[in-house]
Amino acid sequence: MNKGQTFVVDFVVKGDSPDVMKMVLVEEGDWSDIDERLRRLQQRMYGCIDAAIDGQLTEQFPETKGKKIIVSVDFYDAPQKEAAEFFDRFSKQVLLIPSYSAALKQSKFVNEIAFEANFETLPI
Repeated sequence: MNKGQTFVVDFVVKGDSPDVMKMVLVEEGDWSDIDERLRRLQQRMYGCIDAAIDGQLTEQFPETKGKKIIVSVDFYDAPQKEAAEFFDRFSKQVLLIPSYSAALKQSKFVNEIAFEANFETLPI
């Protein structure tokens, strides 16, 4: 994948079961240029996938080795329709890309990768 690329994740947490860990991305702030925001989010999500498959995640968080990794995006005050459409397209298609599919099967660092999105509104 993209060995050596820096990945930016807001935090890593245990999942609902012992074999699951979550890489959490927090997306908040100005959404006036939604195309640019989604482009940056896409790059962050690719970075998370690469880090999980290539072992960068395991280097920083050894407890993630061999686990199912969920890339979880917490959207705050985002335009839900556009963000949800982007997220659904990305999460359903990215692991169908032959290079990602093959790398995931061969990875000794991660068992599976899944995605989840959460939409919230911050109090004013």
